[in-house]
Amino acid sequence: MFWIELLIVMLIIFWGVRKGGTFLAMAGGVGMFVLVFILHVKPSDPPVTVILIMIAVICASSTLQACGGLDFMVRIAEKVLRRNPKMITIMAPIVAWLFTFMCGTGHIVYSLLPVINEIAIDTGVRPERPISASIVSSQFAITACPISAATVATLGFVAESPYASQINLFSLLIVAIPATLLGTVAAALSVMKKGRELADDPEFQRRVAAGEIEDFSKKEHTYKPATRNEKVSVAIFLTAMVAIVLMGALSKMVLPRFADKTTLPLTAVIEMFMLIAAAAMVVACKIDSNKMLDAPIFKTGMFAVVLAFGLCWLVNTFIGDQSKFITDNMSALTNRYPWIYIIAVFIVGAITTSQSSTTMIMIPIGIALHLPANILIAGWMCANANFFIPASGQCVAALAFDSAGTTKIGKYVLNHSYMVPGLVCTVVSVLTAIGLGAIVY
Repeated sequence: MFWIELLIVMLIIFWGVRKGGTFLAMAGGVGMFVLVFILHVKPSDPPVTVILIMIAVICASSTLQACGGLDFMVRIAEKVLRRNPKMITIMAPIVAWLFTFMCGTGHIVYSLLPVINEIAIDTGVRPERPISASIVSSQFAITACPISAATVATLGFVAESPYASQINLFSLLIVAIPATLLGTVAAALSVMKKGRELADDPEFQRRVAAGEIEDFSKKEHTYKPATRNEKVSVAIFLTAMVAIVLMGALSKMVLPRFADKTTLPLTAVIEMFMLIAAAAMVVACKIDSNKMLDAPIFKTGMFAVVLAFGLCWLVNTFIGDQSKFITDNMSALTNRYPWIYIIAVFIVGAITTSQSSTTMIMIPIGIALHLPANILIAGWMCANANFFIPASGQCVAALAFDSAGTTKIGKYVLNHSYMVPGLVCTVVSVLTAIGLGAIVY
């Protein structure tokens, strides 16, 4: 029965990925019907904790965007990059990582790509180098951000598992932040000499001769002064993030204890503080709270919520029904050869091109396999494998933003600009997470 149920789950995931978008969640409902009504599998509870955390985080992030806080942060990043033009290949990926870390979505990199492209061409640097590394780093920061959909999903799963005493927000960040940052730097270094120099690139020279390349050296850069609402919203949002992390670090001292001797779970803290941050931004900035409904972050975030409901419910039901088989037959193999699980996460990440989807599929499986905590988190780093098959929105968009035509997807698809920095970042992040995790956990 295990293999029949597994086949059904995999076919549903494959079908959902092929159709794209929120259909993956809808297909999860079809899979639930097959498992429950045809195979008589008892359904697990939907991942309510994960969904509630996601909704709270989306409220805060989209309110920040509605207040203009994200635009303010983009202008700061542009100033930083323009002050260090010769270091664009190193600085751009680090700034992209930082932006995703603070905002919780890799889509924020879209606002940086025109700036990166302009600075690179103006300084004679091949744009492919900083752009490809920035795309990769902006994705890997997802698994280091305390409020990303993938992170809150992971926290939601481990909070209700035997890993709860080992893995919390603070211990997760202690491992994930250095791992992905080191991976980012390594990815940037790996492309420092990638491809021909811009002056020797025939496609760039053709575009220059055809007048298709703008002379950025003559362009004036003016920045509108930051408004009060922009500054206040960013301050509130970052304060809430810092407060959540500190409460995770000092949970035994600051979290309230109740009459039944239990302590407030950190998942509830994240929910409360994100909603408080959203409310504080609305009140302090005096904006219409309905504006958050039109923010792009709200739309992309709610996609993750829908996905968590349909897809996660299906995977949890399968694992709940087959937990004994998984424990008895597969945990010994994966504990002896942990790279099997790590590679499996990478493959799923490459197919789904979504960190949140991969997290919702593979973290419950890793928990069921009783993997060592450091292997579980190291494998989670591979959820960022959406660069491998360059079909994600960020990979495709970067091609258009590179006006020099140096960022490419090759004739054989996999020989693309993101492969080298992506693989380097993956290997360094995974190895660092294994080593740090062995110490922390």
